[in-house]
Amino acid sequence: IPTEADVVVIGAGSVGCSTAYHLSKLGAGKVVMLEKSQITSGTTWHTAGILWSFRHSESETIMQLQTRDLISKILPEETGEDAGWLETGTLNTARTKDQFIDYLQHSAFAKAMGVEILQLQLNEVNDIHPLLNTSDLYGVIYSPACGTMDPATYCMSYVKAAAKHGLEMIENCTVNGITMKEDYLGLKRVQSVETNHGTIRTNNVVNCAGAWAPYIAQTINENVPQLVYKHAYVVTEAIEGILNTPMIKDHGSIYLKPQGNALQFGGYETNPILVKNLPKDFSFGLYDMDWDIFSVHTNAAINRIPSVETTGIRSTVCGPESFTPDGQPNMGESTQVRGYFHGSGFNSGGMMLGGGAGRQLAHWVIHGKPEIDLVNCDIRRHPVNLSNPNKWLLEKSHEKFAKRFNIHYPHDQSLGGRNQRKGRLYQEHADAGALFGDKFGFERPAYFVKDKDGRPQSDLHLLEYDFYGAYNNKLHDPHNYYDEVLKDCTFDFPEKSHRLINDECMKCRNSVAVFDLSYMAKLYIGGKDADQTVAKLLTRDITKTNNRFVYSLMLNKDAGVECDVLATKMTTKSGETEYYITAPTSAAQHCLAHIQRLIQNEKLHSTVEDRTEDTSIISVQGPMSGHVVYELTKDAALESLKYSEWKSTKVGDHAIMLGRLSFVGEFGFEIHCSSDHVNQIFAQVMEEVHKHNGCMAGYRAMESLSTEAGFHHWPHSINANVNPMEARLTQFCSPTTKYLGGKALESLKSSPRQKLLAYFTVDSNVPVLGHEIIWRNNEIVGFLRAADYGYSLGTNIGYGYVKIPSVNDEIIKSGNYQIEIMGKMYPAQASINTPYLPYLSKMFEMKKFT
Repeated sequence: IPTEADVVVIGAGSVGCSTAYHLSKLGAGKVVMLEKSQITSGTTWHTAGILWSFRHSESETIMQLQTRDLISKILPEETGEDAGWLETGTLNTARTKDQFIDYLQHSAFAKAMGVEILQLQLNEVNDIHPLLNTSDLYGVIYSPACGTMDPATYCMSYVKAAAKHGLEMIENCTVNGITMKEDYLGLKRVQSVETNHGTIRTNNVVNCAGAWAPYIAQTINENVPQLVYKHAYVVTEAIEGILNTPMIKDHGSIYLKPQGNALQFGGYETNPILVKNLPKDFSFGLYDMDWDIFSVHTNAAINRIPSVETTGIRSTVCGPESFTPDGQPNMGESTQVRGYFHGSGFNSGGMMLGGGAGRQLAHWVIHGKPEIDLVNCDIRRHPVNLSNPNKWLLEKSHEKFAKRFNIHYPHDQSLGGRNQRKGRLYQEHADAGALFGDKFGFERPAYFVKDKDGRPQSDLHLLEYDFYGAYNNKLHDPHNYYDEVLKDCTFDFPEKSHRLINDECMKCRNSVAVFDLSYMAKLYIGGKDADQTVAKLLTRDITKTNNRFVYSLMLNKDAGVECDVLATKMTTKSGETEYYITAPTSAAQHCLAHIQRLIQNEKLHSTVEDRTEDTSIISVQGPMSGHVVYELTKDAALESLKYSEWKSTKVGDHAIMLGRLSFVGEFGFEIHCSSDHVNQIFAQVMEEVHKHNGCMAGYRAMESLSTEAGFHHWPHSINANVNPMEARLTQFCSPTTKYLGGKALESLKSSPRQKLLAYFTVDSNVPVLGHEIIWRNNEIVGFLRAADYGYSLGTNIGYGYVKIPSVNDEIIKSGNYQIEIMGKMYPAQASINTPYLPYLSKMFEMKKFT
């Protein structure tokens, strides 16, 4: 084996072969791919070999379309040989209206990218697939661009094409460990890969070992949040008439794939078998089929294609597959070890995602970031401060497996892996009737449930996960929390929560509402180079500001928005400078790693710490908020406090940092205090709030109010694939180019924009949820990135990027717009300003309240 390499890829399955190919082709230098057995061994060889045209996220849809381009066009052109592709099309069958809407919602990504998506009449279906039972169907979506893949041919195509660019592939080579070295900050970096044939010196390793990826990660003390389950399918004997028919994805049930003159089918059950100790040498092995578990799929197949009932089984496949807590792959660079990249946990979709995933991983290694926004697949999305990570992983991964083919309702709540991180105000919220949702492991109030007399419903306790009755668990009955959640499981306006959230929003706009923001990420930057760090990190210079919260962006080198934050300069008790940054809840790991890498890349002597749970934030918003905070502090100086300014004061004996801030577009304040004192402070806050007929409010109300006010929501309306010019955020970027991404942003100013943010209002009898298609003058120009109902305005509001070459404000304002919602067209009004108080005058006004 070679003694050194620029990149070592571990695992020669679908993802590994694609990653090695793209690294070689994109000029990563010497690339070596190691395989402990032979190419496609592990899980790739027994894959179902299906490639759909769309998924439930934009990023996964893009990666699947990239896979399709590779196998159908690029690889055959580069090798001169077929790469194992057969285009079949897919009939996406739905038995209920909601299943049909779910397909429409998810296919919007692909349709906006130019993929052909057709709604069929039921009497047309049998013209395409004569054997299909349509008697119980509500609707069918046909996606002609889907197809099947032969894993061996496909993977060998990558190796053949990559060999022209110098890829060296070594089979029967076991990785025993990865060695690291530490820098002056204590951050670790890959140094070499130890194998049974010797050592390869390298600074970059991509772990594409699939179900065996955790074994590799253990050698550097890294945990990979994925578990292995037995996953099965069967192949029937010959069925007359099945040849050349399209695949079927039967919503909530199974997939059926023609395989020559036979049929292959399988699905996801509620009681999958967990593989606790996967043998390291399980290369081409299979398990015995458990027919008791698989029978649910057999019955579903017979229902959809009745001729299956009289057909024998030719072969069975039951093999290991890895699954993650949220059903999305684990990708990207480790937060602990530089140069170590994850590429595993593809939830039995590694074949269809592998082409695009390998391309994105190659860009990550070479350029430090992927081509597309991959926040939903980035390893940094997983919370690390869990009370019981094993329980969380087991319950979450099971739930995602069991519900993989189920409907994705916009306001559904998971039941597994809950109650991991409870804020200090959890009990106060529960007593007030909070319906909790989880975010990054935190339990946070979605909204507050009240009975007809306005009294809090305080029995909405989330019970221990019952695995939906699997594994001999008894289903909870009653389960008040779950019953309440089910009322939100709709694509219409949920009657009860729609009314409750409206009440919270109106209290905020007309009186006062209190939001607990304690789950927001809180990062502290210190050390002797702290000033240099934040000057390089943030798009606005806060090193010379005092007692001000500054809204700022963090950019990558290409001027993409890594996150938006609030930052302020502080002085510690020892007299040292420290910077306090608050960021979106789920961005904690993302921002921490981004800052750490900047410090390391710039060789700065500074530190960054996550102290999220040490500090609590109580947000008091609305026209009466000034009266509330004055009664708490008796500090007359608050009347002269301008927007974004803060001052140190007290509530009783407890020190607080009180800032004039708002995320909902109102006159308001934020109380930042020690979590040890937040319960006492909160009690006094609510005592004053009740005097003004105010209320507690949840994140659903806050999201609605902030959408009205025009605030961005990371990573939806802004992300690493959007720059400040496109997002209308250049006013928050300093003219200097000293910060990371500043030079790239400056150069973009002279280039025509290819997309530009617009605000849309849509009067419709159905909600706008995000991801709906934007039509301008009868042409598709994008899709909504974020959306909500604006209770103050009585209309749907959405944010989307209009993609037109050289787009500008006049082009946006001159168009005739429609938004395609659940397959139907609705007129829309486009604007370049937020529809609610475009200049946010309420936030900046000065009031008398003493």
